[in-house]
Amino acid sequence: MKSKLSDTPRNSFAANARGSVAIIMGFSMIPLMLAAGVAADFAVTQTVKARLDAAADAAALAAIKTAQATIIGIGASNPNPDPQAIAAGEAQGEKLFLAQAGRNGANLTGAPSVTVTISGQTVSATASYNAAVASNFGRIAGVDTLAVQGAATASLTMGKYLDFYLLLDVSASMGLPSTPTGQSALAAINPDDSGCFFACHFAGSKSYNTARANDIQLRIDAVGAGVAALMSEARLTQTLPNQYRMGVYPFITHANTFVDLTSDLTGDAYSVASAINYNASTGSTSFGGLLDTGDDSVFASSFNPNYRVTSNSPVDTYPIGAGGTHIENIFNDINAKIVSVGNGSASSNTLPFVFFVSDGMEDSQYYVTVTGQWPGVTTYPTPPGQTVSIRAMDPSVCDVLKTRGVTVAVMQIPYPPFADPTNYANSEDFKVNDAQPNLSPAMQQCASPGFFTFASSPEEITAGIQKLFLQAVAQARLTQ
Repeated sequence: MKSKLSDTPRNSFAANARGSVAIIMGFSMIPLMLAAGVAADFAVTQTVKARLDAAADAAALAAIKTAQATIIGIGASNPNPDPQAIAAGEAQGEKLFLAQAGRNGANLTGAPSVTVTISGQTVSATASYNAAVASNFGRIAGVDTLAVQGAATASLTMGKYLDFYLLLDVSASMGLPSTPTGQSALAAINPDDSGCFFACHFAGSKSYNTARANDIQLRIDAVGAGVAALMSEARLTQTLPNQYRMGVYPFITHANTFVDLTSDLTGDAYSVASAINYNASTGSTSFGGLLDTGDDSVFASSFNPNYRVTSNSPVDTYPIGAGGTHIENIFNDINAKIVSVGNGSASSNTLPFVFFVSDGMEDSQYYVTVTGQWPGVTTYPTPPGQTVSIRAMDPSVCDVLKTRGVTVAVMQIPYPPFADPTNYANSEDFKVNDAQPNLSPAMQQCASPGFFTFASSPEEITAGIQKLFLQAVAQARLTQ
């Protein structure tokens, strides 16, 4: 009996202890289950947020691309396409957000917000949202929904629409062979006895035809080759349709249109590259045919069989001329062709650049075909108070463009001094030698800051033209 009596308390205690553990375990499971539920709610919420964040990313990208496409599409006819581009971008951004969100869009507490801004050439967009995800387990703790929000931004910088006016010297000095080897080769076979040291192109001169017949590249051809290479570079680097337009404007007495401003750089028969017609095997170009012909009545367009009149620039008023290099006229001539100076924000608001390629030697004489006379020639030495007919250009003539906001890019092709000057043609050799040291300072002063380069060889000419082009594109980006 004692044994049984003594066992009873122990059994009762064990039973009670086991019950207590069960109760404690039961109560401890509640927060554990709640924590697991909250974790499950959080996981669901994060899944919804990830999908909505992805929708915001897509919406921001769609908004800037739509705005860009709208600017490109209507820019030619609308000088201020930004308001329409912003509206289109925001509408497309919201539309794509909802499409990307799918059934998760039901969690939104309002419409997504898509905002597009345009500053210069930079298009930016922000897409944001607010949402609430229903809680399954959080309701036990009085939390019915879990709030989520997010935003995404995107931006792009559009290229600028640029116009390039290639103002190219085709006076007689550009008929010099482009390399010392070519100069020696022409000198050895030159049939002219007129005293002309260049590949003269006047009627009756034989050295030009001799250079052509013997595949001796002239400086004018080296410039043409550089322009042809520039067309390819421009076509490959443009980021917008018809982003760059170019025109070729040769000059002697006046600047003329050889190829009117066009966005067709290397395409059909009307393109710049086709008009230049560079022959890599001979180094010659159709552009070389423009070299001073000694006819003061023709227009440059007559040398381009595919020339067509467009509305890009006014028609030429004066023939290209002959017999001199009248830099004092040409900047006014090209200024008249630049109808407007925009900021490059649209194809109807282009930013102009003028590429001036010359040796910088001003020659105020000119040739009158009918009489065979050379007005404008001065004697040597030139009397005091009289301006010598052959001299370095006056850089102030470039100001007519720069004051309008036109960038003037200058490439100087050296005019070599004569080692053994003669008295030929009123001692023009001596005049050249006197002016030669002043050429570079004058051309550098003509150029807009940072837009001067010097090129002698054909390779340097090609590289120099491309350098000026890439520098123009870079400046357009920096000054937007």
